[in-house]
Amino acid sequence: MTFEELGPAEELPPEDERRQGLRLAASLVGIGLVIGLLVAVGAIVLGGFAQTEDGLCRVTLAPCSELSLTSVESLSDVDLPDGTEVVSGYALELADLLDFRAHVVLPADGESSLTQSYTQVDEPLVDVPDGIEQVTYWVKNEYSGSGTPAAARGIDGAGRVVILFDIRLDLS
Repeated sequence: MTFEELGPAEELPPEDERRQGLRLAASLVGIGLVIGLLVAVGAIVLGGFAQTEDGLCRVTLAPCSELSLTSVESLSDVDLPDGTEVVSGYALELADLLDFRAHVVLPADGESSLTQSYTQVDEPLVDVPDGIEQVTYWVKNEYSGSGTPAAARGIDGAGRVVILFDIRLDLS
């Protein structure tokens, strides 16, 4: 096809400026909705995994609100007997911070010694819930950084041994 076959050039009327504004606004709203949807789906998918140890909490910056016995042993540096119940646990591990708390109950025939990693002290360094008696307090022997890595050991109303760990270390 040649230019002669196309015919003379025609001038088109200018496009309505309101239409351009509406198209721009619709495009921005659409982009915002897509971004919002991606953020919401990401939060639901990742957030569902992040709060359990089976998910991403030990890998990402999300804190663990449920800890396994293995994690409690690792973070406290104490060997606990099989059958120990982790009543509650919390851990936040960052490059320069370790914040770890756990409440464990040993089985009726279970025994665990804190003496390998901790030294007994007279000062109450851990908040102990009501109902726990014969409480002894302990401080971790070797640790890096500043903070108070402490534990408390006592007997609950059922006669079971209870250990409470409260370790907050600034590793910077």
